[in-house]
Amino acid sequence: MPDDQTKPRARVVGRSTTHPGEHGKVLVLADPVDRGYLCQKMCGCGAGTNIRNTLGHELKQRCTTARIWADEELNQLVWRYKAEVGFSMKTNPPKPLMSIEQPNRPSRFPLGRAMGEGLFKRDLEGRGQKGLLRIPDCIILKSTGAHLAAMRASSKIDWERLIPVKQNIEVVLEIKFDGDSLDRSQRIAYETIAGEERFRLLEISDCDCGKRRPPPQTAPVRAPVVTPMKRESGKGRRWYQILRPEPAPAPPPQPQLPQYGPVAPPGAHRTLAAYLKAHPGKSGVVLVGAILLLIPATRALIVGAAGATLLVTSSAANAAPNQKKEETK
Repeated sequence: MPDDQTKPRARVVGRSTTHPGEHGKVLVLADPVDRGYLCQKMCGCGAGTNIRNTLGHELKQRCTTARIWADEELNQLVWRYKAEVGFSMKTNPPKPLMSIEQPNRPSRFPLGRAMGEGLFKRDLEGRGQKGLLRIPDCIILKSTGAHLAAMRASSKIDWERLIPVKQNIEVVLEIKFDGDSLDRSQRIAYETIAGEERFRLLEISDCDCGKRRPPPQTAPVRAPVVTPMKRESGKGRRWYQILRPEPAPAPPPQPQLPQYGPVAPPGAHRTLAAYLKAHPGKSGVVLVGAILLLIPATRALIVGAAGATLLVTSSAANAAPNQKKEETK
């Protein structure tokens, strides 16, 4: 018997397709819009990607995730598809691991969030706890493209409907390229996340990548979202985003020199010693820093220079009021 007749084949049941698999039959993703969108990403990554591991092998699954994340960021997180969402299996139902910086977005690094949640702690006997973290390849929400377009048009986003919890999940999808396989523990965990009837499988062979595929039936409507999230940090650049040039910073303000009025010509400058030498009958008080100098005479002088102030008064001006008092007497 030829080899192609011994291999299990997919079977169509109603509008769904099943894969025989090792652990029972698994339903294949049948929605044409979802299937067209995801197959477009899978076929593009299957043709070749620059995302590779340390050995130089292409990471096609990681490439598909990166493209879905890029679309999600482009649509300001108002997106039906959530790629590689980490779930804590300690709770019932399992809880999605959300970002700390953006609580309305699943964490892009679920392993780190799982460590923060204590999912990798050892038990009382010192053994590692397995199976407490599960990361499905893709979560498809119940919010359709029409619902999301209406949210964008109204500029009012219902973020509670965009969090991948059980009541918001339509499909938990496992994506498989050539050489990948689905094990029993994965299937049980994914059925626990959203329910047995919501688990689907999409293989690269189901996409017919050799054929020219038309774009999805409903093109995403992109409009600015003004509904604020709890916390946002837009400055951090993620590895799958293209670095955009930042605007040049504004030049720092230049210091301004204080205005002291007109400057005396060079010939009009006279030192204190020259002034006292020219007027031997003058007197006054000179304050230099913290030193007080008393110069005996009939006139006081203050000149400000390098922290010194000189006060000038006339003995005749001081004597004038006394003379007026004597005349009135």
